[in-house]
Amino acid sequence: MRRKRWRSLLHDWADQREKPLSATTSRKGWSTKARPVLVKCNDGNEYVIKGQQAGRQIVNDQIVARLGLAIDAPVGEPRIVDVTDLAAIEQRLSHIAPGTAHGTRFISDCFDEYTLIATSKPDNRPRLARLSVLYGWVFANDWQFLFKKHPPRLIYSVDHGHFFPDGPDWSEETLLAAPRAELAPCFEDCYLTREEIGEALQALEAVTEEKIIQAVSSPPDEWGLTMGERVTLVEYLTRRKQELLAGDLQNEIR
Repeated sequence: MRRKRWRSLLHDWADQREKPLSATTSRKGWSTKARPVLVKCNDGNEYVIKGQQAGRQIVNDQIVARLGLAIDAPVGEPRIVDVTDLAAIEQRLSHIAPGTAHGTRFISDCFDEYTLIATSKPDNRPRLARLSVLYGWVFANDWQFLFKKHPPRLIYSVDHGHFFPDGPDWSEETLLAAPRAELAPCFEDCYLTREEIGEALQALEAVTEEKIIQAVSSPPDEWGLTMGERVTLVEYLTRRKQELLAGDLQNEIR
């Protein structure tokens, strides 16, 4: 019965998806595997976009970012970006298929870092706790961070294309067979306190079923996510939320 209700709600939210932004100007590209491109859009802001050639990475990126915002974690702001017009005239976007792409609002004045730095800074402590809960909730793989170049070197989490069990190769079977949710081990050396994790868990507890469904419904149908997969994602995220909240996580914190 729950799956039937979720299916109905997902259909309802699909009809309410936000209108895609339009890419108007190409700024620069990167030569990483997903070959993202920085573009300016018709809202006046710049976004790092990944096209449909990246496969299910863009599904993961879009959903995880929206779940991160739901718990006020420091993630990039996700949007859907239509690249059709710009791709037709801009060589830098020749590898991106016409249609919609995943976009993350560009966070300026930052550098990439795969390790955690500036963890002792007071402004970063609640951010780290929220990320620890987010990573445990969705199941994190291949993480990377952005840090502001200047003090207090605020942390952001970006590029979630390889999150979920098996990353972009996940299936309904791998979601259903995933182990019990626990805090992500990459944050162990931050020595987050019970109070810090507890506050982040309160944010997770406040995430409604509607918010989860809204996040899962956000990828456009042309990205290849089936309704059955969306329903299983809702089931997966609902279960793992309950596991994090029910588990004695405080005993896992150093």
